[in-house]
Amino acid sequence: MSDYYRQISSAKDTYERIAMEAGNKANGSTVTLLIKAILGGWMVGLGGYAASVIASLYYVPNTSNATAKTAFAIVFPVALMSILFTGSDLYTGNTMCFTFALFNKKINALTYVLKLMVSIAGNFVGTSLAALVLTGGTGHFMKDTGAGAEYMVSLARAKTSLPFWRVMLSAVGCNSLVCLAVWMFYCSYDSGGACLNILGHIGAFAVAGLEHIIANFYILNAALLSRSGITFVDVYVHNFIPTWLGNTIAGVFVLGVPMSLLYNQPSKEGTLEYSRSLRSMQRTTSADIVINTTGTYSHERLGVERVSKCYLRLKTSEHEDLLSPVLGGS
Repeated sequence: MSDYYRQISSAKDTYERIAMEAGNKANGSTVTLLIKAILGGWMVGLGGYAASVIASLYYVPNTSNATAKTAFAIVFPVALMSILFTGSDLYTGNTMCFTFALFNKKINALTYVLKLMVSIAGNFVGTSLAALVLTGGTGHFMKDTGAGAEYMVSLARAKTSLPFWRVMLSAVGCNSLVCLAVWMFYCSYDSGGACLNILGHIGAFAVAGLEHIIANFYILNAALLSRSGITFVDVYVHNFIPTWLGNTIAGVFVLGVPMSLLYNQPSKEGTLEYSRSLRSMQRTTSADIVINTTGTYSHERLGVERVSKCYLRLKTSEHEDLLSPVLGGS
């Protein structure tokens, strides 16, 4: 069998890794999760503010504003990149990841619900702080004085004027893309590939104008602060509730449950618990590896050699199919 390596993990390995990390997060400290969620909300606010500023520069009233939407879509993905690479927390991604952990029996139903509530509460606090500091502090979107006021008014009115069911269905599409971006992050062995996937998926939802609850926490709270003319009821009833419902439906039922039914099955392949020890072998010439999945293998001596900065190739072809899906650089 010829040697090979690949730049993404298999779907099942990706599922197991997400379930394991989501379980560790959900079973960990509530205070830690809350802090991570606040940071995640702050990062969404940073990305949302930067994207809105550049979009406002290209905004032209009563046109399709394709350039403004594209500018927003290019900049906004830095929010999710920042969250994933810093280990912060995002509610919308958790709707899928925690569902994996629940099906994988790493958390119980009570923990599942409570930690999702903590996650969205922290994100709300973080985005609200970002709206207060960035929008209120800079004044860029303030009515009558800010350069981006007209853009913010137009964006806020568009988000709060749609029927309930349209907002909810838009949110289903949005979080499907967000959760796929999170999946691609865990699937990729290199940061460049992960960033490119995030840019594509998050840029797609942004340019399409789909509804994301955490992004809307920032945008619409910023619109309230900027005196754009929309009301508390417009924001919290007409947008936040249907957006939250749609995002949750997407993460749990569109991706979380189907993926769990597909990949939460026993396998003879090496599990993700061993991937970190395998990655630590990148600078060695040989190592003893313990494979403890079916009891068939233990302490097999395998030769490995470094192929590139991030990838390993097994010299022992007998075990190549077993281990190569979980090898890679971090």
